[in-house]
Amino acid sequence: MEGDFQVCGNCRRSVASDHFTLHEAHCLRFLVLCPECEEPIPKSKMKEHFENEHQQGREFQLLKGRSTVIITTKSIQKMSTSFIG
Repeated sequence: MEGDFQVCGNCRRSVASDHFTLHEAHCLRFLVLCPECEEPIPKSKMKEHFENEHQQGREFQLLKGRSTVIITTKSIQKMSTSFIG
């Protein structure tokens, strides 16, 4: 059994079968896959990870006349900016 490995369904890492049960219990309790980069991240650090790694450069604002175009990786929205002089 020394050379046997199993893939963890939570973090998708290859783990030695001898340690799999302990790894899986720890992994399910403390880690989550980031939906953007699919890297295992501690649950307690997910917000910080997303803000530092993915939020920067995700939204661009272009001023065009009386509207702001917000371009994200998921959608494009126009918002009225009549309050911008």
